[in-house]
This record gives sequence, C-alpha cells and structure tokens, in this order.
Amino acid sequence: MALDKQDYASVVGSPPCGDSVQKWEIAPLGAGYTIRNMQTGTHLSVKELCRGATIFAGHFPTAWQFITVKVDDENAEMIEIRWPYTQHMFDLADTGNSAPGTKVQLMDTKIGPMYHRCRLWKPVFVQHTLHSVLPERVEDDASSTTTISAADVPEGGELVLVTTTTTRTVVTKIPKY
Repeated sequence: MALDKQDYASVVGSPPCGDSVQKWEIAPLGAGYTIRNMQTGTHLSVKELCRGATIFAGHFPTAWQFITVKVDDENAEMIEIRWPYTQHMFDLADTGNSAPGTKVQLMDTKIGPMYHRCRLWKPVFVQHTLHSVLPERVEDDASSTTTISAADVPEGGELVLVTTTTTRTVVTKIPKY
C-alpha cells in the first residue's frame, strides 16, 4: 500500500519497494489504530462509509480496527483493516485488481479472506515504538507545538497538559507508572 505520487492523497496498492510513500506508522487511537504516512504525516481516512468509498490520506486521524487473519498456506499472519464494528474493510478496487496503482477502497464483501486475498495486508515492521509525539502543522504564528519527554516526569508523578484555545481550556492528567 502506498500514497500515489501524483497527488500524495490517493492510496493505491503497490508491491513492496521501500519507498517512503509505503512507510506507515501504526499507533493506538482509542480502541483502534491510526495509520499515518511517514513521509507526509497524513492519516488514512474515508469521506463516507459505503461500499466503494475511496481511502485517502488527510490531516485528521481515524481509528481503524485490525483483524488478524492466519494464512496457513503461507504460514503467515496478515491483517484486515476495517471501519470499527462494520463489515467495511480495505480492498483493492475493480473487484480486487492486484495491478500496481489500483485504488484502495472500502468494500463489504461476505467472501472469506482466503478466497478474496486482495483485502489482506501484510505489515512489515521496520521499527517498534511504544509512543511517539507527532508534530502538528502550524498554520500561523499564534500556534505552537511542545514536545515533552516522559523522562522529565518524576517517578510516581503526574504529567499535566493544559491546552487553551480561544473557546475552551482542556486539562489532561497522565499518571506515570
């Protein structure tokens, strides 16, 4: 899976090549996971929840459900990437066309994964990180981003994050164990 280099927003099927448009960070988001492209910092999402909806890379993180599927004939585990609590999953367009450059879309097929393999994705782990702080895009001079290391919080202490916007203040307390 890769970002299409023509617009860096479309998501297409592609054989592994090590290009940065194929490198994705998988990070916990609620009960699911967000998928962020390492080159652009954009997240995989959809604009509507329906059969054939195009997967695209945008600036809002979306939580996806990962379902592990054991593929016996390859002695491997692959994943289905789904919209949580639905049958909608990543699939290649044109009824699973495996040609490079085929758009990735949502599909809700009832066909078993062993008979419709183009909806299974094989993650290749490059690096495992317990947590990362992603940089925010700064659109104006009034915005700023601060990165705080967990090492700066005393053992048994508490990290308190205060975020103030023009309309509200959010206080987040994170205990250190």
